[in-house]
Amino acid sequence: MFGARLMFLRIAAVVSCLFLAACGSGGGGGGGDSSTATAPYILAAVLSFPETNVPPAGFVPAGFNSEASVAVLDSTTGEPITNASVSVNGVPLAYVPAGQDYEGGISVNPGSSITLSVTVGSTTYTSTATQFSSYPAITSPLTDATWVSTESNLAAWSGVAPTTTSLYALGVFDTNGELVWPYGSIQILPTTTTSYTIFPWSLTTGNRLLIVGLMDLVEIPNAYPDSGLIIGGFNYVPITVINARPPAAPTLQSIAMTPDNPTVTVGKTKQLTATGSYSDGSTQDLTAQVSWQSSDPVKATVSTTGLVSGLSYGSTTVTATLGSISGSTLVNVFQPTPSPAPPLSQSVTYQIDYAHSGRAVFPYSITFPNSPAWSVTLNGAISYPLIAGGKVYVTTSGTGGVMYGTSLYALDAQNGAILWGGPVAISGTYGWSAAAYDHGKLFVINFDGLLRSFDATTGAPGWSKQMPENQYWFDSPPTAVNGIVYVGGSGSGGTLYAVDEASGNVLWTAGVANGQQSSPAVSSDGVFVSYPCQVYKFDPITGDSLWHYSGPCSGGGGKTSAYANGLLYVRDFIDFNSPFGQIYDATNGTQVGTFNVGTFQVGPIPALGTTTGFILNDGVLQAINLASRNLLWSFAGDGRLVSAPIVVNEAVIVGSGSGKVYARNITNGASLWEGNAGASILGPDEHNVSQPHTGIGAGEGYLVVPAGNVLTAWKLSGP
Repeated sequence: MFGARLMFLRIAAVVSCLFLAACGSGGGGGGGDSSTATAPYILAAVLSFPETNVPPAGFVPAGFNSEASVAVLDSTTGEPITNASVSVNGVPLAYVPAGQDYEGGISVNPGSSITLSVTVGSTTYTSTATQFSSYPAITSPLTDATWVSTESNLAAWSGVAPTTTSLYALGVFDTNGELVWPYGSIQILPTTTTSYTIFPWSLTTGNRLLIVGLMDLVEIPNAYPDSGLIIGGFNYVPITVINARPPAAPTLQSIAMTPDNPTVTVGKTKQLTATGSYSDGSTQDLTAQVSWQSSDPVKATVSTTGLVSGLSYGSTTVTATLGSISGSTLVNVFQPTPSPAPPLSQSVTYQIDYAHSGRAVFPYSITFPNSPAWSVTLNGAISYPLIAGGKVYVTTSGTGGVMYGTSLYALDAQNGAILWGGPVAISGTYGWSAAAYDHGKLFVINFDGLLRSFDATTGAPGWSKQMPENQYWFDSPPTAVNGIVYVGGSGSGGTLYAVDEASGNVLWTAGVANGQQSSPAVSSDGVFVSYPCQVYKFDPITGDSLWHYSGPCSGGGGKTSAYANGLLYVRDFIDFNSPFGQIYDATNGTQVGTFNVGTFQVGPIPALGTTTGFILNDGVLQAINLASRNLLWSFAGDGRLVSAPIVVNEAVIVGSGSGKVYARNITNGASLWEGNAGASILGPDEHNVSQPHTGIGAGEGYLVVPAGNVLTAWKLSGP
């Protein structure tokens, strides 16, 4: 306590000098029977704190809010007078040798009167003052703030000085009441100042008290010149001074949702995860901390743990929020529209069905005719045909050397008449496009990744959607089934896309290596694509990876796989030890065998019946028992067989570069029929985009064969 009292006396001395001009000059008048020349020098200070903000012990005596300190000195010798009678507001003060002053605790309320009485010998000196009605309020720092000794630190306060003679005083003390800043005496400032910056390296570390107050001086009549009574009203805040500021706690910058833009089926759920990214580069799982909200709870709700429940078809934005930071993702709620299960009686994509099995089943025993039902010449090389709803649909490449753009044709399946008033122009780079059919709509993708829908009856255009993910090379025929269009794209790695047939919204995407040429094959529980050394199965609705065979390589140039009977038939190079023509268990991705016979030269996609498979191996059609993988029979035709084979009921059909079309019995290879497509039949080119992907189709009682720019159809009649 002595340090604080001594400091208050030093404050009083400083303030006395400031108020009375030069220390030792000027002074009050006479009184009693002593002249001022022999009167004692009296320096008194009454410093008060609000009752509600009294500092800890060391500043004022316990139980009081004010400290009174009075020094009474012999004006001739400067020695303390120890036998004076001193009181403040009638409370006697005791002489304290250590401080060489009279000290005591009193309680003084703001705005109350303070009366000092000092009796030396037979002479009494009195002075009266009024304590400030309000004390400065410290606005900076806040209570328990941290200051850094190596930085500048700002002290600021508010309040209006009531007199022109008032002064502000501030200082930093330790918890024992010792002044630690400034050195030697408290800082005195004019009342025009309401802030002060303490420079770096001025403070020592530890628990500290910042004291700010108003002070004024009242003269003591008849005492020695420069005597005075200092009144002061103070406030304080506790602070901590440290050497260096600890690293700032990382702040949340953003919230990312995974999976991004997920799809959930009506009646199903999907768990979302919220991951926070912080200012220090760290991340944290915030799933259990954020608040979750669905913008359209009619479409889907989200629980407090981020579990999304699909309720009705459409989309909703799900948002995760923590404090002022939020992240969101679009949730697609999908209601599958079931498509017929293979085997089909229509051709809806490359190799007839969405499994690419190459198999069509007509509901009667077929008979091949002697002549075509019709044959037409179109404006360019013709794609594989789609046959549905009494119509045949194909795309064609540009003509006359034109490398850009294709055409979409709709023809009457009975007579080959061109419908829709003529072909629909499909713009795009190169002469490549491809189509798929489902639920009365056509879906056409061009080389640039623009996917478009058309009404299959009228040709009226529907939605148009550019595939995202920065892919720019699309040469995989699309597959449409159960209300979803699947298509692959490449250029920057590879991406498999699932698109809502009704709206064109991308339901999900999945990264693959590298997304070229492999038309997605779809089963009831999976979507399959294959590329060199890479084979994938994804969930058809959510896009979740179900299994992935990853071999020792990757690259472009994938080949369309075929699915049948729970097995996936893959023609791609798989590894350096396995032959071409691998078979995978479609459920778990286990390699279960090969479908090659002899030295298998990778050719067109096989056709798969219930028990027999058909491959074109180095220009020879081979029939293979799917259980034993033994060769059943082979057929070389005219030595120029080039097309991917297809199966229609009990016939396997294959085309030749000479234009001939052969139908053989699937059991023994016996000849059933031969026809001519009217021009050279081209094999499917899975590596170039100068013309559409071609192949033979069968559906709704018709066999349709493209041969260059000639399209020929045969009616396969029943009994």
